[in-house]
Amino acid sequence: MNSFMLPASLDTRAAPALHEALMGFDGQPLTLDGSQVESLGGQCLQILLAAHEVWAKHETPFAIENPSDAFAAQWSAFGAPLHQLSPQGDPQ
Repeated sequence: MNSFMLPASLDTRAAPALHEALMGFDGQPLTLDGSQVESLGGQCLQILLAAHEVWAKHETPFAIENPSDAFAAQWSAFGAPLHQLSPQGDPQ
């Protein structure tokens, strides 16, 4: 499975680079490491949710693992489903 370390700041400025990075893994099993995330903005949240849906639609494993406390709190504050911070699919 491929892995990608999410940056500390997932704000509006980070959104284009995050989208581009995720699309580079399109169709491949992917684990995102959220351990370094200090801030999460709405655009990056939308990108992560959309990626989760795309990977699920294609039945490809996708996980956001090791979310920092700040990442988990901000994810939850947006009302995003907490189950999406857990692995889905079978590891390959």
